Formats: sequence, structure tokens, C-alpha cells
Amino acid sequence: MGLFNRNRGQSTAAPRTITLTKSTGPAVDRATVEQRGSVDLTKKFDKAGISLSKAGLDGIRAEAIMILDHSGSMLDDYRNGLVQTLVDRALAFTLQIDGDGKIPVLPFDSRLWPTVTVGLDNYHGVVDRDIFRPQRMGGTYLSYPLQAVLDMAKTANSPLYVVIVTDDDPTDEHDVIRLLKELKRHAVFVKVLTLVKAPFWDRMDDLTVPGLIDNLDAKRIKDPAGMSDLAFADVMVDEWSTWVELATRAGILQ
Repeated sequence: MGLFNRNRGQSTAAPRTITLTKSTGPAVDRATVEQRGSVDLTKKFDKAGISLSKAGLDGIRAEAIMILDHSGSMLDDYRNGLVQTLVDRALAFTLQIDGDGKIPVLPFDSRLWPTVTVGLDNYHGVVDRDIFRPQRMGGTYLSYPLQAVLDMAKTANSPLYVVIVTDDDPTDEHDVIRLLKELKRHAVFVKVLTLVKAPFWDRMDDLTVPGLIDNLDAKRIKDPAGMSDLAFADVMVDEWSTWVELATRAGILQ
């Protein structure tokens, strides 16, 4: 999908129209999750289904993507297993909405690290095994993965559900704002989970672009490991149904 194309020109074209698929039930059969995942993952999967159903999004399909902060300030979150917990939760949600049952994880710091595709076959210990590089953690340059997502959005055939996990405001704020504005032109919903108080993301939650719709919801998660599965799933679903409705009216979805 041209994931690493570095064309940075801002488009002025009309938004592309993407067909929204809404079937019934989860994208991945529950029996498959039970057989190949843990009991804990299956519980998270079930609660994600309940949250989607409550919001009228049962059967909705989208391509899930995770952008994962790998900056130095996240060191303890990696070491204590919190990041692995968040990846597990994101995978459980993905299994409800994304038919391939996998979520590409884009780790970033002062660079964009290689994408790690997480699914039922490899999620156990994937963070320590394939993502965490404790001696090579850098700054918070979020524009790198956002540019990759924008490149995907330009050719995507399904809506993108992008979850960003971070504990800080980005270093490259100007470029991040530019890219977030451009993403509003596409079938992309952005869920930002901040681990600390992040004033930048409070501002981005209210960011408006004339003629374009709000596609970003930022939530502070004070205790990701201590949240109930249903509470976390509710956070993931919040404002998505509103975006679907607005995007349909705007011609981004049909």
C-alpha cells in the first residue's frame, strides 16, 4: 500500500470516498480466538464486541493500525509490561473489526522503526521480542508514522482505525498538526491514548479544519493495566459512531 512513500505534499483534492462494510458479528470468529488465543484475550475480545454493539457498530469493518511511542520517556512502561498490555488490548479490538485478524504496529521515536504485524500467532511477548530496544530509544517524532498512515489512506479500500499510544507531546508539533489536518480528508479515525496529561492532545481533540470533519478523539488513560476490559473497549469505541455518521454525510464514506 505504499506504506513508506515519503510524498509530503498536502492534497487539495476532494476527499476520496470509501465503502463502509457493516456485516454481522466479529470480523474474526470467536471460536478462532478461543482456540488460538488465551482466555484473557478472549475476554477482551468479548468486551470489545459488547462496546461496539452498544454504539450501534456491531459488524463494522475497518483496517486497524497502532502507532506506538518508543521514546525514552516510555522506558518504564515497556519494562513493566504496560506496553504489552496495551498491544494485547488493541489486538482484541482489532479481531472484532479487521478481517485479517492482525494489527500492524508502527513503533517510533527519533525514527520510524520497522512495522511489526501482531496477530494471534505471535502476540505473546511480542513487545519484548520484536519491538522494545531499551538501548536505542529516542525522541518523540510522531510525523514519521503519521506520514506512513497518510500514504496508506491515499490508496486504502477500507476505513482506517488508527490508535496512537504515547506519553508525551510530539517533538515535531508543526509537522504533526499538518498531517493530522490532511488525515481529516480521508477515511481515517484516530484514537489517541495518552498515558499522562498531554496539553497538545487536548488541543488536537478540538482541532477544526473548515469544511472537514472531526476524526480524532484523545483520551488520557491513567491506569491502562487496571482498567476493566469493558471500560477500555468503551474508550476505544467512543466517538467512532459519530465520525462514521459525519463521514458518510461528507461523502468520505458510503
